Amino acid sequence: MKTFRFLIVILALVVAGSSMSVDAKKRKTTKRATKAKVVEPAPTNYDYVQATTDDKIYEVVKYPPEYPGGTAGLTKFLADNIQYPKKAEKNGVQGTVILQFVVEKDGSISNVKVLRSVDKELDAEAVRVVKQITRFVPGYNKDHAPLRMSYTLPVKFKL
Repeated sequence: MKTFRFLIVILALVVAGSSMSVDAKKRKTTKRATKAKVVEPAPTNYDYVQATTDDKIYEVVKYPPEYPGGTAGLTKFLADNIQYPKKAEKNGVQGTVILQFVVEKDGSISNVKVLRSVDKELDAEAVRVVKQITRFVPGYNKDHAPLRMSYTLPVKFKL
C-alpha cells in the first residue's frame, strides 16, 4: 500500500512538472510586449499657446523650425526660384553658399547673412531667394511655445 501511494505521488509530480514545463516553453516563445515610445505630436495651431516674452535667439530647441513642405519642399522652393547669375555661369563659378537666418516666433525670416561665401553674385542670389521665403513653422519648446531660432541653410550652385 505504501508503494502504491508513493507511485501515485510520483505520477502526480511528473504530470504537474510536465505541465509546468509546457507553460515555461510557451512563455519563452511568446514575445514580450515592448514599451511603446511616446512621441509628442507637432502642434498645428499656436492659438492655444501663450507666446513667450523671451527674445533670445536659440541655436538648439527640442522642436526645430521646419519649412511647410519639409526638407523636400524647401529644396524644391530653392530649385524653382534660384536663377544662376549670368556672370558666374560665364566664369564657371560654382560651390555651396552657407546662409544663416533667424526664424521668428511667427515663422517669418529675418537677419539673413552669409556664413561662407563662394562668389558675390552667387551669395547675392542665395540671399535674394531665401528672403522670398514667406513662412516657416517656427521652432518651439516642450510647452509648444514658439521661439526665435537660428537656422543654417546650405545653398548649392552647380553648373
